[in-house]
Amino acid sequence: MRSRRLVPPPEKATWMDAYRFGLGLLMIVLGVIILARSFAAGITTPPALLMGGTFIAFGAYRLYAGIVRYRMYRRMKRET
Repeated sequence: MRSRRLVPPPEKATWMDAYRFGLGLLMIVLGVIILARSFAAGITTPPALLMGGTFIAFGAYRLYAGIVRYRMYRRMKRET
């Protein structure tokens, strides 16, 4: 059985990292919009709730992973 390990910190911060961070924010906003519109329209079906919740959860995960990797990058830069 393989143990889980964090991805090593990036050697440099790139525009792609910022793009991924922005997509995480966008997913959270989109999830909130999906839930708000479904509640406003009175459509509280499991697929609508699942889709909105999934977007919010995946966006939060992407933000969390981006923040952790950026902190690792900053710490690595400070040590050198």
